[in-house]
Amino acid sequence: MSFIAGAATCFSWLAAVLMLFQVSLDILGKFLFGTPVPGTAEVVASYYMIALVFMALPLIEKRQDAIVVDLLYERFGPRLQRVCRIAALVFTLVFYLAFAWITFGIAMKSMAIREVIIGSREFLVWPSRFFLPAGCVLAAVVVILRQFVPVEDTAHDSIGAA
Repeated sequence: MSFIAGAATCFSWLAAVLMLFQVSLDILGKFLFGTPVPGTAEVVASYYMIALVFMALPLIEKRQDAIVVDLLYERFGPRLQRVCRIAALVFTLVFYLAFAWITFGIAMKSMAIREVIIGSREFLVWPSRFFLPAGCVLAAVVVILRQFVPVEDTAHDSIGAA
């Protein structure tokens, strides 16, 4: 579980760092030399942002950092709390796997037509379409593994720590 979350998080961080450098170079080029880096907006929107968000999902699931609203949960008895946890687990897995299935189909169609966007030049975007299903499948795997692995102390988890 830690390996999956760590690898996906490293990929997410790599996207963040590359985005930082490319946007910085774009700004410096624009204001110092009057020539921005061509295609920065397209690459940031089509690659970096998608990878940054979806490849971070496994870490969110590993740390159990998703937003939780437990308005009534604390008032429930142990049996009903267990039912709620199981229902939440099932809904989470169904969401991740359904979203992965749908976006994988879209990614395959995008690859088949060699999808591009045209900005300052033509950019292939079909490879970035695979970040969505990959992130969702990895998050689902972490959710499943979390059920079988003892809860780890996430306070000492340095992967992707802010």
